[in-house]
Amino acid sequence: MKRLFMISNRLPLVVNDNNGDKELIPYGDRFDTGLRNFYRSFDIKWVGRAGINIDEINESEKQYIDNKFRSENCIPIYLDRQLNSEFIEGFCDNTIWPVFNYFIETSRYNPDFWESYKEVNQIYADAIVKYITEDDIIWVHDYHLMLLPKLIREKMPNVSIGYFQHIPFPSFEVFRLLPWRMELLEGILEADLVGFHTYDYQRHFMSCVRRLLGLETIFNRIRLDERVVKVDAFPKGVDFEFFNNTAQELATNKEAQHSDIRMELQEFLKRDKERKIILSIDRLDYTKGIPDRIKAFELFLNKYPEYKEKVSLFLFVRPSRENVLDYRELKKQMDELVGRINGMYGSISWMPIWYFYRTTDRMEALELYSSADIALITPTRDGMNLVAKEYLASRYDKTGVLILSEMAGAAKELGESLIVNPNSRVDVAEAIYQALNMSKSEQVERNSALQKRLKIYNEERWANDFINSLEGVKKLQESNYTRKVTNQFIKKLVEKYKSSKKRIIFLDYDGTLTGFHNDPQKAMPDEELYGIMEKLTSNKNNTIVVISGRDKETLSKWFKKYYDNLAFIAEHGVWNKNPGSEWTMSSQIDKEWMDIIEPVLQNFVDRTPRSFIEYKNYSIVWHYRHADPDMGQQRAWELKDDLKNYIANLNLEIMDGDMVIEIKNAGINKGMAALNKLGKENFDFILALGDDWTDEYTFNSMPDSAYTIKVGTKTTAAHYYINDVKSVRSLLKHLES
Repeated sequence: MKRLFMISNRLPLVVNDNNGDKELIPYGDRFDTGLRNFYRSFDIKWVGRAGINIDEINESEKQYIDNKFRSENCIPIYLDRQLNSEFIEGFCDNTIWPVFNYFIETSRYNPDFWESYKEVNQIYADAIVKYITEDDIIWVHDYHLMLLPKLIREKMPNVSIGYFQHIPFPSFEVFRLLPWRMELLEGILEADLVGFHTYDYQRHFMSCVRRLLGLETIFNRIRLDERVVKVDAFPKGVDFEFFNNTAQELATNKEAQHSDIRMELQEFLKRDKERKIILSIDRLDYTKGIPDRIKAFELFLNKYPEYKEKVSLFLFVRPSRENVLDYRELKKQMDELVGRINGMYGSISWMPIWYFYRTTDRMEALELYSSADIALITPTRDGMNLVAKEYLASRYDKTGVLILSEMAGAAKELGESLIVNPNSRVDVAEAIYQALNMSKSEQVERNSALQKRLKIYNEERWANDFINSLEGVKKLQESNYTRKVTNQFIKKLVEKYKSSKKRIIFLDYDGTLTGFHNDPQKAMPDEELYGIMEKLTSNKNNTIVVISGRDKETLSKWFKKYYDNLAFIAEHGVWNKNPGSEWTMSSQIDKEWMDIIEPVLQNFVDRTPRSFIEYKNYSIVWHYRHADPDMGQQRAWELKDDLKNYIANLNLEIMDGDMVIEIKNAGINKGMAALNKLGKENFDFILALGDDWTDEYTFNSMPDSAYTIKVGTKTTAAHYYINDVKSVRSLLKHLES
């Protein structure tokens, strides 16, 4: 079996001090999940914090604990008390958590906490690389370890790494508030697969990558040099069969073992079996919107007084981050609200809110799900919210109503529930009224559709889909690597070049022979490029063709020294020149259309800051490389749409290049011009290099025996790809070395 390293903030087991004896106890329900079959498919190694600080134990205790963990396939990470505090309570709880959940007013940007975050990620990396090989699978979980993929990649370049974020990813406008935004993005992008719960979070991440790092994104893929990174949505499910079957067992089997919380429920129902239970169950956190939820329930009681003494809110709040000031204040606010409402509305026989500030295990939660007529889940922000799914899965008879916040990731899947805006107490109060009056038949109809979905896309399906997608990305990368121009390929190419007698080499200019420039007229050849061209053109067996979208005047001026020895194709095939001859036009071309098109382009320049128009002899180009990436892309779509009528009536063609839109006469392109250059000549060595969409015409026109090479890793008809301009120049130097 393949080894799978599950790396997260906490191990599934933590150290517990039992009267001086150190023992391991389960942390939450991490082992008791629907992932058992998934875990059996791999040799699992768990990596995470041990749950005890290194300065709280001596060396012999550490050795004892290490052995305990290793016997459970766990690799513990130890931090000292201060580092642990600055990492968790400092950076994770007070910087990342509020920013990613849009509570920017509570965020803290402390450079010392950032240094601690980096240090902990490095500690993880140093521990992990001692164990892993490049055949292993690494699955990094959540925002505590966003730098880890890069730190592992630096030591193990070919290992398979997946990163999954369980909390929301914020929009660009919010994410860019972080002083360390670039480092976090670069850390995540060293994973091969980046996963989120919803498409919204995926979209936000891709936008940040484009706008902050300037990287190209195509659908759900990001090009990083020769490596492809895939970004996708994988909504996490729950163990549907466990919740559904166990709930039915508890309800139908009198001998079934119930949890302690059953006594509380029986006490409530003794008073009036017709009373309805509204369940709210969350951990203490300001993102859960608990105070507004309580106030919405109060509004419901005011608006519909006939429901007093007929319904109660069971409010379960799990303690969390109690040493953080914001959380202590939240707890105080909740206590005061519950006390006030119970004092104002309650009676001897009825308490509006049953308030429990305590942890609940899985069986206790299941008892609550099974007993509650309504689940009120209204976070102001939530990555997924599995409580909503667990409630639905526990309703074995398909009754019950889920009221769910539209801000929860789960709302994307659970559309048949009552979706509310958690910031509108009126909406929530009305949803409570609607839920209480919903017929059993409607409840069953809604929940049947919801349960069918949850049963299919359960927890195991989520994990399998992620790992399968990760393996697919690695296969894609391996496929790309077989087409990469390597030293071995260059050696073969040089041998073929030397043994040939009649050669032709097609060289695109911008993005191939030289890099891009803010001002296209300043991207002129340098001394290195002139040296390369001099060697290539001085060989009498070579025909060197500079094939470009640039105008003939510019190319003639820049390559004046080699004018007689070079062939040219300018303006994508409008103009041609052979060595020792003058420029000729492919065919007589009308250019009156340019006066019609120019105002259209100018309108887009006016509306798109940092874009501009380039005028050529027989084409017009709109450049948007330096505009805001998202705006530029949107304007490009709009421009192409606006130009549709002109294309049909004026016989024009749109060239959608690398951050440019070029309009020219139809029927003329680099491919046709390259074919004319080949003619009936019997070349025994053909090489074509180009970097953008317009060069695909050239690649497609070449015979199968030709060597076609794309600069960059975009989808291409070329047989091979090469990294960048520097690599192109190195390749050309090898030919005449």
